[in-house]
Amino acid sequence: MLTRLSGWAEIKEGCKVLSWARRQFHGSSKGFTLIELVVVLAILGILIALAVPRYLAARKSAYRAEADNVLQEAKSMEWAYYQQYNLFDTTGTSIGLATPRGMHWAAPDFGGAVDGSVSIQMTGCGGCSPITTGDSVWVLLYSDGSSAGGSSF
Repeated sequence: MLTRLSGWAEIKEGCKVLSWARRQFHGSSKGFTLIELVVVLAILGILIALAVPRYLAARKSAYRAEADNVLQEAKSMEWAYYQQYNLFDTTGTSIGLATPRGMHWAAPDFGGAVDGSVSIQMTGCGGCSPITTGDSVWVLLYSDGSSAGGSSF
């Protein structure tokens, strides 16, 4: 009888060890809970909401610098033409301005009075976000040697 009781005790002890091992290996989850996934997605959403406007502002600033470079070249050519002929080229054809390919802006528009002033304006091409057709950059040249410029954004 004594051996029978000690045998049952060993079996019970073995069952406890096996159930503990089973809980350790099979009871623990190896994936993420739904709450953990929701928290990660919320954090990613917040980070994206903060990053996207800054990224678009940097792109818009780069596009403005692109237009400013073309306008600076046109301005230099207009002043050289004015010094030689004492007139402004209001069509932009006589100064020899060649705009680069792949530009995010429409070709410059020239206008103004031949002997008084000239305006050079570039507008957005419309198909290149974040620049729209409503965005423009311009420069005004006056016969007294002064100039002014600006942009709509």
